[in-house]
Amino acid sequence: MATSPKHSYIRFFAVVVALLLGLILVRLAFLTLHNPIASKPYTNPQVASKVVRGTIYDRNHRILAIQTPYWGVYFHLNAIKDLQLVSELVAPYVQMSPQQVQDKANEYTTYAQIKARIDENQVPALLAALEKHKLTKEVTVEKRMGRTYPALFHAAQTLGFINSEQEGIEGVELSQERYLNPYPEVGQGEVTYGEDITLTLDLDVQYALDVQLQLIADEHNPDYAMALVLDATNGDILGMSSYPWYDVNALSTSTAVQRKNHAANLLFEPGSVFKLFSLATVLQAGEADVHEPFVCDGSYTFSTGSSNVTINCTAKHGVIDPETMIAKSCNGAIVHWAMQTDPTVFYQTLSLLGFNASYDIGLPSRPRAQIASPSAWSGRSQATISFGQELLASALHLATAATALTTEGELLKPHLILNRSNPVTSEKTYQRERTVLAKVFSSEVTQTVREGMKRATEEGGTGVRAVVEGVDVGIKTGTAQILNPETNTYADGTVLASSLAMVPIDNPRYIIYFGAGNPKGNTIWGSNIAGPAIANVVKSLLSQGKLVAKDTAIR
Repeated sequence: MATSPKHSYIRFFAVVVALLLGLILVRLAFLTLHNPIASKPYTNPQVASKVVRGTIYDRNHRILAIQTPYWGVYFHLNAIKDLQLVSELVAPYVQMSPQQVQDKANEYTTYAQIKARIDENQVPALLAALEKHKLTKEVTVEKRMGRTYPALFHAAQTLGFINSEQEGIEGVELSQERYLNPYPEVGQGEVTYGEDITLTLDLDVQYALDVQLQLIADEHNPDYAMALVLDATNGDILGMSSYPWYDVNALSTSTAVQRKNHAANLLFEPGSVFKLFSLATVLQAGEADVHEPFVCDGSYTFSTGSSNVTINCTAKHGVIDPETMIAKSCNGAIVHWAMQTDPTVFYQTLSLLGFNASYDIGLPSRPRAQIASPSAWSGRSQATISFGQELLASALHLATAATALTTEGELLKPHLILNRSNPVTSEKTYQRERTVLAKVFSSEVTQTVREGMKRATEEGGTGVRAVVEGVDVGIKTGTAQILNPETNTYADGTVLASSLAMVPIDNPRYIIYFGAGNPKGNTIWGSNIAGPAIANVVKSLLSQGKLVAKDTAIR
């Protein structure tokens, strides 16, 4: 049968393609045989064999965390012929009985860790004993690198800790991992050094806070407690304490609750302490008639839609002005003035104060304070927000917001990292700078609020237990109901006892906050629990020379 013209073209095309491919393959073979690609030897770059983790200091260059060597004892069980004999030899050097050594060895199958850390002074004698009895292949005394925290539980939740691989797990150790523990450097050096980090913390201030939290824990048995001292002039966190605490050097005995940094990470309804910021916001807006005398008869009722809402006070406060509202903590007065203020302006100013923000202070987590926008408010939301409900904030948010109550009315950024530096050259790679986040209040507004805080320490005020001779303390106390998230009510009666103070109140240098959750002693009031703690911290600042008492008359 004759082949169609179409099929002939296809065969012809296939033959041409085959010839071209053949020519290409012959050419490739020729090039490969006559011009072989020269092989280039590859060697791994030389890198440092060791990384030394950076040291963490307080602002006075006292060591908070440092890399240290330690010695451990390990058994090669498959090589040991007489476990009892070996146990008897090793026991005195590891401060265990021979039976305890055997019991520990029996927990493993091949390679047993008998003691993770032994006294370094025992190492030479142990090595000599192993050499004498020819047991160096059966028992290893190994040097490793660890981390030591000389301050023990002080600032433990802030510092965090590392794992066995020298990697940061929590706190500053985790957030600053890339600086403290860098990759080995390429080059001729045998050691790569991590950067040293200096925190804004002052161990003297930290100790003072921790002593007071322990006293609160002993007397009032709260579920948790927290405290902060902030430098009001630059936002430096001088002390940040959280109870219950733990010893970082004994990490295995700690619990999740102990490791939580309540001062930075716990969000809660702040209660009456928040009246400081509500009043300042009302005064700055200038829409409420605060000069008209407000008479507190123990409750205040206002209308919202077709309903009436009644707000109760703890007592009949009588005639109230802005200063006495702070001094006596009158719910009715602040609600009355807040309800005369435009909701959007009220919300925007509180947001400007950081109550819808998070702060990056150099810790792994950044909790965000929360106030719902006015579009989501009920008829009573503005009223309840004004005395510290229907919002969430941390102790850090409250102390930071208080920087805007100083004479300049400027909100400052809080700082925990003071600087980072090269441990070899001492060259600084980072230095914190005073940072103004916003100009919030006029000096007239802040002066009024601080005058109210000062009056709170006078007779009839809620903060008389914070008085310290020779220092003008200003304070706002608070006892906030704690919302039960399961029932969405305050019915179970748990409270947060807290206070926020500024000293000296006329020109603040320090902002101090204390809070205790669900105290179970003989009082629940923030004035009785946090007030005395603040007074004692102020006394510590005096004794440390960080405050100077004003001249007092000699009687």
